[in-house]
Amino acid sequence: MNCPKCQKPLPKSNPRVCPNCKMDLTNFYKLKSKQGEEIQIDQKKPLGRILLIAGLACVLVAALLFLILHFGGNTAETTEPTEAVPASLDMEAVQAEINSKQVSDFAESAEAADYVKLTVADFGEIVVRLRPDVAPLSAQNFKELVARHYYDGLSFHRVYPGFMIQGGAGSETLVPIKGEFSANGWDNPLLHVRGVLSMARTNDMNSATSQFFLMHADYPSLNGNYAAFGYIVAGLETVDKICEIPLGDDARGEHSVPQVDVIIESAVFVKPN
Repeated sequence: MNCPKCQKPLPKSNPRVCPNCKMDLTNFYKLKSKQGEEIQIDQKKPLGRILLIAGLACVLVAALLFLILHFGGNTAETTEPTEAVPASLDMEAVQAEINSKQVSDFAESAEAADYVKLTVADFGEIVVRLRPDVAPLSAQNFKELVARHYYDGLSFHRVYPGFMIQGGAGSETLVPIKGEFSANGWDNPLLHVRGVLSMARTNDMNSATSQFFLMHADYPSLNGNYAAFGYIVAGLETVDKICEIPLGDDARGEHSVPQVDVIIESAVFVKPN
């Protein structure tokens, strides 16, 4: 340390008077001591700022992780599952599969399957393939009814040659299912062509229960308005036979009432041999 007046080095003993120029150094030492303290404080300030910033960053990161784990996790757990998007469907492949097999190509199954055989008394047998990939609710509803033999003994009570045959009306009160078609917000790519299986309903789009119909001919106006959920893979000629029976008028004047009984003796699950 040098004397502030003569700038000559001062002894380490910090004399009160400069040995060279005789200047009183009492205030000089006090000032140096104060400046040293200020310098030390100033040197601590950057470190304090760094620690403060680091602390705030840790808090922010912890808060962000909490939000992701808490709210993100709850969303995955509590959000109701959306309806499955139907798989793409090749209608040319479907039409090639319709009535491409024989009833003898299938064997009865004790387990639920996506193939069902309808035995119609005096007319023949029909094997339908269900497509739960395009209409899962309709397919599952049909399978549940088949599993408990709901259709056994019911009839085809409406017959429209060149259009369709309709059956499956029972006396039991059933819970309606959602209509799986585009007019009701469901993308159903299965078109109402000859041989297709679809759900019947009232004017209420979500009123389908057990009644179904089998297409006797192509009917494009039904596309997007009714839930097609399968098609005939064997026995389409049975539908043709049913469409040849004599018909009468119903209460509304529609010429669709069978004049002979068209009874579904049984509906059972089958699988390809």
